[in-house]
Amino acid sequence: MALGFQRVGDRVSTQLEPVEQMLITALIDELSEILRRPDEPDRAEIDPLARELGLEGLTGHAPDPPDNPIAARLLPDGYRDDLEAALEFRRYTDDSLRATKLADAEVMRAGLESAADDPEGRIEIELAEADHWVRAINDLRLALGVELGIADDPSGSADRWVGNERMEGRAMLYDFLTWWQDGLVLSLMGE
Repeated sequence: MALGFQRVGDRVSTQLEPVEQMLITALIDELSEILRRPDEPDRAEIDPLARELGLEGLTGHAPDPPDNPIAARLLPDGYRDDLEAALEFRRYTDDSLRATKLADAEVMRAGLESAADDPEGRIEIELAEADHWVRAINDLRLALGVELGIADDPSGSADRWVGNERMEGRAMLYDFLTWWQDGLVLSLMGE
């Protein structure tokens, strides 16, 4: 059974069972697949404004808003009432937001992989990596929340998933990640 996070000096530690590590790693894989851009735009020409701002990694291409509801939640429009401004905002933020979220997920994955090597499933997180973990856990929770319809019906009963084994499992993972993230944040605050 998972243990909550505990801060010890300049590290935070927790412990997971192998099945817990496997389930969370699978969620990270799903999330990473959703966050990867399905079609890579032509990078032939760097936008002059991007070059001037030192953002040469940007394509200058304003990608369409994601059609996947989870990606749309994780990569929201910057402006809801102005399509042109939303596209312009996405043009300069989409690449870096995706890259940041993927990097956060990768830091968390590396920590989970290190736990697989520990017979007791201990995970040691440097404080410098803890923010990546908080954000990655939050992204996993948001993704599950979309799948579970929590954003649409936050007061919905957990009983609605009775008999649907997959969704019951997803709801349990959502609850676990909520508890786990809360414990990580509290340990970082020294509580």
